[in-house]
Amino acid sequence: MDPETTDALPGYSASLRAFHRAFHRELRRAVAAVPLPPGSRVLDVPCGDGFYTAALARRLYPFGSVTAADHSDAYLDAARERLGRQGRTADIAVVKADAYRLPFRDGEFDVAWCARSLISLDDPVAALKEMRRVVRPGGLVAVLEDDEFHRMQVNVPVALELDVLRAVADAARERYGSRAGLSPARQVFRHLLDAGLRLEVRKTFAADRHAPFDPAVRRYLRAHLKETRDLIADRLPPAALAALDRQSDPRDEGSPFRRPDAELTCLTTLFLARK
Repeated sequence: MDPETTDALPGYSASLRAFHRAFHRELRRAVAAVPLPPGSRVLDVPCGDGFYTAALARRLYPFGSVTAADHSDAYLDAARERLGRQGRTADIAVVKADAYRLPFRDGEFDVAWCARSLISLDDPVAALKEMRRVVRPGGLVAVLEDDEFHRMQVNVPVALELDVLRAVADAARERYGSRAGLSPARQVFRHLLDAGLRLEVRKTFAADRHAPFDPAVRRYLRAHLKETRDLIADRLPPAALAALDRQSDPRDEGSPFRRPDAELTCLTTLFLARK
């Protein structure tokens, strides 16, 4: 985590907001799968824009508390703005914190929640060890992660899908080396074990949509395809790049925006590990 980047939202923040809006029902089902007895003390780290903090706090109302922690000033501001618009929730605190050196006592929380963030951490095991430290004996560390290679499956032409997957794999190796990269969910179990945690539950949630897509899904699809193009445009053969551009164009009759048989599936996996 680079302190020089904490004053601005990351480039993927717009895509992330669109993802939350498009699939909020399924994401809240994942939050609902975490056991939270009344009075639970929950840490959300890194909290990002507070989407999951709000969902956790609504679940705990009227008892319990949620502490939202992040190293990014921009994300903390976004979280405060979001959480300030919430209705009745459990108590919420927003705290600037380094995921590797959390400013909390040993055993201060019942649950530590980490959603779709391991990809951005240089040392996910060190961060998970800190989460383990700050939950009580017998407490939970809950991790929600994607397999980015297959996070969203869209019925685009198979040849294009294969070209895109190869290019994404190359970009991931260059950007992340041996780290979690674009397939963090495949490594979470190993990371949890290395952090001294015992996995109790692994559950995958699927969000299925079919044509005609609602506006929220269309916005996310556009953001996702743009993000993918930005990542791999210089790695695709010209014909594959042209095909990706056609699939990304809402005016193209062959794109998922216009095809009457368009469908997509988004996958995200919840891991519940015990201290």
